[in-house]
Amino acid sequence: MRWVWTNKHLTTLSTLLHRGGLGLLLSYAATAAAAPAPLFQNRFFTLSQTNELLCATSQQQYTPTAALADIIRFYETEHPGLRSQAVAVLTDHKNQDHLDDLADYREDCAGNAAGELCVLEKYWGDREAAWRALALFYDTKTAVKHSDDYRYEVKRFSVDHLRIFEKAIRKIPAFLRQSISKAKPVDKLEQEIADKPTAMQQLIRDAFQEDYKNSIWQDHTHPLTLIPGIGFRSQTVAQVFSGQNLIVFTVKAFDKGKEGGSYRDIGVQYLVDFRLPIVVHEIAHTIDNFHFWNGEDDLYFFYKYHKISNDADIMKTIAEAQLALWPSKWFEAFEYLGEVNQGRYDGNTQEKLAELVAQYILIPERLQQSAPAAYRWLRDDIFRGIEYQGYDRCERPLTKPLSWWQYATGKMLGQ
Repeated sequence: MRWVWTNKHLTTLSTLLHRGGLGLLLSYAATAAAAPAPLFQNRFFTLSQTNELLCATSQQQYTPTAALADIIRFYETEHPGLRSQAVAVLTDHKNQDHLDDLADYREDCAGNAAGELCVLEKYWGDREAAWRALALFYDTKTAVKHSDDYRYEVKRFSVDHLRIFEKAIRKIPAFLRQSISKAKPVDKLEQEIADKPTAMQQLIRDAFQEDYKNSIWQDHTHPLTLIPGIGFRSQTVAQVFSGQNLIVFTVKAFDKGKEGGSYRDIGVQYLVDFRLPIVVHEIAHTIDNFHFWNGEDDLYFFYKYHKISNDADIMKTIAEAQLALWPSKWFEAFEYLGEVNQGRYDGNTQEKLAELVAQYILIPERLQQSAPAAYRWLRDDIFRGIEYQGYDRCERPLTKPLSWWQYATGKMLGQ
């Protein structure tokens, strides 16, 4: 089934929900006749070109819960059954433990006026998290969910993570969001690897994230999907495979970028939420993956196909670019790595491209100075003239030096 609604007339939502009450979410009915609103309009989670999201802590600058209710109501009006279909996608799992939990939630929610929203709230264990996940999906076609891996080692997302993901999505222009939310599912993996050596087949199977088989939307596209996990061979804070738009975050490592995090090796404590650059960097990989895609060809993560980072002309621009220094001192902690020199990454072309995109969005003033040609290319060819204000325009300090006590205790704890 494909959603093909058109927006000919829409009832004005004149009453704002200020108390976050559930009442306005209990039904889809509108008081006046209205044509259903198309999904995925990027209407509410709008592009943020200024720096208010960057200069914030995890407790600031996210959409209020009351506004989430209005977003949900906007999309559900005149869409019978939409909520149940969306919740099915946002809780789509193959793991039997998850399926058992969902069966229990549905039994507990039987007769509840909120219907499938009750199930989603139990799935998250938090009302705001459920509402934020549903609102993000309706407006941006982004699916945030638990991993299909049920083991206790895989720490789950919380409402705190949904808030930072929302902020990161708001740094991406709508036309780029649309290009990365229409990926094709992987339907023929075994057929595609059948002629490869047995060892290579097993390596591909081991690397493939099973979650990529889940959460396919009605038009047989794979939404941009964010899940917790441990990455391939437990080696990464976050990971995106070529040809895919599934981002896997190792939550414990990811959360070290949150405000309050102390780093002895670079001598700073963060005062704003520096997880944002990590998410933007990973989204940049999906932009790379689908920039030249025609929307039809099958893409597999072990294929070599035309991407920004392997385009012959663009590779020269990437190679010649000198990345700027992050105010968070990200890479100064990794000087022992061969691809990091004087606090700048200069290794794998795909990673450098993702860093260029992240710096264009988050520290554009610095990038314009360090790599003017790459900045102009990104502005004109990738971002269609859209430009940003970065961290350097924040009025509040972004970091502070560690005290001797923080340094000493950090050394003891290996931080």
